[in-house]
Amino acid sequence: MTMTEARPSPAASGGVEPQGQPVRAGWFSTSDHKDVGRLYLVTALIFLVVSAVGALLLGIERLDGGLQVLDRQAFTRLSTLVPEAGALLFVVPFFLGAATYLVPLQVGAPDIAFARGSALAYWTYLIGGATLVAAYAAGGGFEGSSDVATDLYLLSLIVLTVATVTALVSILATVIALRAPGMTMLRTPLFSWSVLVGGGVILLTAPVLAARLVELFIRHHFSGELGDPQSYGLVSWFWGVPTAMLLVVPAAGVAAEVVPVLTASRLREHRAGMVVLAALALLGFGAWAQVEASRDDLLYIAVSLAGVLPALALLGVLGDTARRGRIVRKAPLLLALGAVVHLVLGALAGALLGIPALELRGTAWEAGHFEALIFGTGALGAYAALWYWAPKLWGVRLGEGSGTLAFFLGFWGAALLAVADLANGLLSDQPRAATEFEGEALAPVLNGAAALGAAMVALGAVLVTAQVIVRIRRRRGARADDDPWGGATLEWATTSPPPPTNFEGPLPVVRSPYPLSDAGDDAGPVGDDAASNGGAEAGR
Repeated sequence: MTMTEARPSPAASGGVEPQGQPVRAGWFSTSDHKDVGRLYLVTALIFLVVSAVGALLLGIERLDGGLQVLDRQAFTRLSTLVPEAGALLFVVPFFLGAATYLVPLQVGAPDIAFARGSALAYWTYLIGGATLVAAYAAGGGFEGSSDVATDLYLLSLIVLTVATVTALVSILATVIALRAPGMTMLRTPLFSWSVLVGGGVILLTAPVLAARLVELFIRHHFSGELGDPQSYGLVSWFWGVPTAMLLVVPAAGVAAEVVPVLTASRLREHRAGMVVLAALALLGFGAWAQVEASRDDLLYIAVSLAGVLPALALLGVLGDTARRGRIVRKAPLLLALGAVVHLVLGALAGALLGIPALELRGTAWEAGHFEALIFGTGALGAYAALWYWAPKLWGVRLGEGSGTLAFFLGFWGAALLAVADLANGLLSDQPRAATEFEGEALAPVLNGAAALGAAMVALGAVLVTAQVIVRIRRRRGARADDDPWGGATLEWATTSPPPPTNFEGPLPVVRSPYPLSDAGDDAGPVGDDAASNGGAEAGR
């Protein structure tokens, strides 16, 4: 079988039945992009719990001088596992999964391009993620005690990079080649656009990371060493300045989709949203900045400072959209706006981190920058996507109360965690992996606040994961409205969940970035079909 072979029938492949009830038998062999997307989402949430609990353990260890639970080597390894799991096992694969499911629906495609390649990417990611965690448990890592486990650790990172590239090829090809009639690139929905621009830059960045990992693997396997202590910088740049901004571009795309719909408004100019998202992606390209010496260059400083501008622009665009609409407190709206606020915080932290005179590199400020973007923007953006698209994903709506609680825990937990670490790095010059704070009266207080924030983030991750799993299991087969929000893009013009071919019958010509809203306004090109599915009842 090839990656481009036509998909088997739903019964044979484990796809979604026409009645909208997900089929679990056959998940190991399915190539239905909807099944693959669901698998990505649930797996990534589990890895978020792993990363958040790891951050909590690090916070507990820093409550007092010395180590209480872990030894020095375990503490150091955990301090590298947390960002790796947060970036490579949660944020990147979660939005790959969301895109795998949603992009074909948003662009009006009957399937994802290279469907078998997309399924292969998920299983490669799962194997790589499990191997990464197992390698750490066996004593691997940059300061690991086992040479074999360290080899497995490096191999797992290579496997995860290959999985990311494979998934992106399928998604980007879908956006480029399988759009509905009339949907020009400038009419692409903003989430799909964010995946296109963000994923395109990651597609250029990932091979550089893979090359560095192969270099480190060869060095370690044949010499038993990873080089000097700065070698970890050859990997960690992927979730540092400026690349961390790139990883959360799809979360910004989620916010750009959710805010206009839930405020019954529109962006003043769709292209303005596209420009802002593209700027976030382009300024997040950081493969050139992996060498330590480059971080004193004027270009590095300029890119770090410039990263603030698209983040502020996105906040302004969405704030203006919400102001002109009707703000109703709904969980997806709270989560989306919270993600954008943390994006601004992370951008500001990255801007200051890029200024050599402040001497923030190597301090807890770096951890705060990561936490604001990954645990703040990434996690809140993921929660917003789940609460907004759950009817389309599983045919059920997630609880409004639990969504509001997830916002409280996620937003304030990430804010407390990130701000405390930022303050520790700025005021106390606390090293990122420090456990001794002699002479620093403020550090223990800030570490206590960070530990509390980490506990809130971990609790929020557990709550969201449990909410998703329980709702799916207890309400299996229960139908939600096809368009409960009054959505404006094509995924809301089909059933919830969609049939195996995504849409029943051919789609009419698309003449706007908001085809369903236009249909409700003036009986436009998708008028009858959209009205029959609830999309024309947006009232805009």
